[in-house]
Amino acid sequence: MKKLVFLLVILFFINSFGQEPSTFKEMKADKSMSEFFTDNELEDLSTIVDFFESQLCLEKNITKEACYFNFNKETITNAINGNNTNTLDLKIDYKLQLELYSEIDSLFLKEIWRHPTYFKDKYLKNKVVKENYDLDQFGKYMQFLESLKEEDVLFRDFYDLFYISNEISFSVNAVAFYKFKKEEFKGIKRRLFFAIYYLTVNDKINNITRR
Repeated sequence: MKKLVFLLVILFFINSFGQEPSTFKEMKADKSMSEFFTDNELEDLSTIVDFFESQLCLEKNITKEACYFNFNKETITNAINGNNTNTLDLKIDYKLQLELYSEIDSLFLKEIWRHPTYFKDKYLKNKVVKENYDLDQFGKYMQFLESLKEEDVLFRDFYDLFYISNEISFSVNAVAFYKFKKEEFKGIKRRLFFAIYYLTVNDKINNITRR
């Protein structure tokens, strides 16, 4: 009996150490992320990444980097072959994406996404708020990307481009992203970036389609 218990304990530890670390643990282990965000914020960010990966990592026998690479390549290839942001289908369940928003702390959600606004008249009186979400240029997530400009050229270039345009443009970004190789999706910061990027694109597509 004692031998059986001992064997079960050994198997438990083998399984525990053999399991892939959770997204939250990956973020906590990343120095730049754990210093910039609170634990609660990392929990929310890990929820975003986990949701995104649940939508594209349907094959369990391939790595996460491969999931991102395949999704990115297929999405841009479809766009090149005649689709545009009005008809492009990212195969991300938008109803579930709306549920995702409700799982994120409402205050922190505004540090990532915001509803774009503009004024219809030159006197800045008739304010229009769009239904779709876009990245908040002055939110904490974009500040995080700015803080990484010396660490990763992708974050630097994306931040600079977004700062000028103040909105995500799939057609513009796709030119660069189409050239990416599998290893360029490696690392929790890269995975977080592409999760937030493509969820933002998907939100924009679905809102334009509904209108």
